[in-house]
Amino acid sequence: MKARAFVASVGARCAIGHSAVEVGFLLRTGIPALAAAPLVDHDAEQITMGFDPTLDPYLVGDERAAALAISALDEALAPLGATALSARLILCVNALARPPVGDGGSASRAPRRGEPAPGALLAQLVHARARELLPGIPVEIVARGGAGAAFALPAALEALAARQVDLVVLGGAHTDYDPDTVAALDEAGRVFTPENLDAVLLGEGAAFVVLTREETARRLGLSPAARVGGVGTGVDRSRPDNDASAFEATGTTAAIRAAAEDLVEPGLRAGWAICDHTFEARRVLEWQAAVIRTHARWGEPHQVDAPAQRIGNLGAAALPFAMVLAAQGWRHGYAPSGIALALAGSDAGERGAVLLFSNV
Repeated sequence: MKARAFVASVGARCAIGHSAVEVGFLLRTGIPALAAAPLVDHDAEQITMGFDPTLDPYLVGDERAAALAISALDEALAPLGATALSARLILCVNALARPPVGDGGSASRAPRRGEPAPGALLAQLVHARARELLPGIPVEIVARGGAGAAFALPAALEALAARQVDLVVLGGAHTDYDPDTVAALDEAGRVFTPENLDAVLLGEGAAFVVLTREETARRLGLSPAARVGGVGTGVDRSRPDNDASAFEATGTTAAIRAAAEDLVEPGLRAGWAICDHTFEARRVLEWQAAVIRTHARWGEPHQVDAPAQRIGNLGAAALPFAMVLAAQGWRHGYAPSGIALALAGSDAGERGAVLLFSNV
């Protein structure tokens, strides 16, 4: 299989850990990281969600997401040291213009006059930190929720292949720890409770991966653990605000088939799926329908990981987070398969898939 890029370094932070190593190993144990947050629903009941309890409990929204993101970004860029290589930052955030009930499992009101759009402050803070570490690095903001990274990757991989850039820093950040977000999801009946299981399990997290060519990684003295193969995208009709059948799964199916195209000729199959769904039935049913239609792309051991079911919704960070988990699994020898497919989507119906395989 052709490697389109190598994952040279990674960084992550979420409810269960403050580094990629912590996150990978603790998720491997299967323990959840859920607690009663100091946020309440319309009945003044505390929200159960995955959140980082070490952050200031009064820190919410974009500023909170930025705190998570900067921590993960620092970790991902630390192995690079002082480098003169050309780099590009791609930051995935939840959609700036989204349907009534939100994007990527999140929701927010439209900005009032004079207010910045959702995600704008997050992007500003993260880009400022990136410029401190890699002076002059430009930023591309991808405001497409969970599937955003898949829509941005093809052009980034082409830029790497054409040697227009040496490094692509791809990441995303998300938090549901925000009164406006909770209120909007609560109004839509999408907040997970013991009485409302068909709902979004709220969460927060950030993840970054540094993508390079193989010779660039060697030049930096880095040993990549993962390679990036194909990328696929699609759009499903099913959304939280309509009654379209989740069993159609046309967008997810198309994304999987496109991403896994390189597996067909050598007769290989992915044994590991890393998905972004929590407990909303439409996303689970959609996944079940898509995996049946793409059964020829899947093989032993048929392991499906849905980390958001244990640490909460990851929104725009979902695909970078899955890439981090795959790289950590291969680096430390606990991955169930040498070939993985990362899958994520947004409430707008956009779906993305990324093929990953071991470089260890």
